[in-house]
Amino acid sequence: MRKGVAKAMLHSKTTVPHAYTTVEADVTGMVRLRDSAKAAYQASEGLNLSYVPFVVKAVVEGLRRHPYVNAQWSEDGLVVKRRINVGVAIAVDNGLIVPVIHDADQLSINGLNRAVQELSARARNNRLQLNDLQDGTITVNNTGWFGSVASQSIVNTPQIAIVNMEAIVKRPVVRETPEGDVIAVRSIMNVPVAFDHRATDGAQIGRFVADVKAFLEAIGPDTPIY
Repeated sequence: MRKGVAKAMLHSKTTVPHAYTTVEADVTGMVRLRDSAKAAYQASEGLNLSYVPFVVKAVVEGLRRHPYVNAQWSEDGLVVKRRINVGVAIAVDNGLIVPVIHDADQLSINGLNRAVQELSARARNNRLQLNDLQDGTITVNNTGWFGSVASQSIVNTPQIAIVNMEAIVKRPVVRETPEGDVIAVRSIMNVPVAFDHRATDGAQIGRFVADVKAFLEAIGPDTPIY
């Protein structure tokens, strides 16, 4: 596996002109929703409710608005994909593997959470099938699980973008109110994106990431999990 990862990363880094952008997302609403729902969710579903499916859902909604990011690069140019198949990077004992949630746009947050949990368990028990690793159109990487707040990933070619979700950190933030600016403590998550500059550019990716950020920041008590 280590040799396979090395070969794939070397190919991507030496053939793809990488570029990067990062936004800050105020995910206070997402944190509150998960905190309020996780106990009941665990009791009814028998699973932990993680932040990953929320971010995957945000990426999926961003791809709906910007389908040119849901694509692969080939010798003939950009190939835009109809199906939204989200790869989720999972660390295993001897390397990194990226199983795919096929047709992720058809799933609720609960459905995405179940898919992530199932793929993670199968990956760590060496039970993935070949189909689980094929046809991804974008990758989400949970770099924040070990405390990272800023990272630059390598694009999972032939995909053209990889979205990182960094650690959620409480920060003092200036908020506008009718009475003037105030300082509030908010939960902030950095969202870096690495992309293939042959296939897209900063303006296109910037619009895509802005919509990912907007979805994350709009999550609140009325956001459906099912």
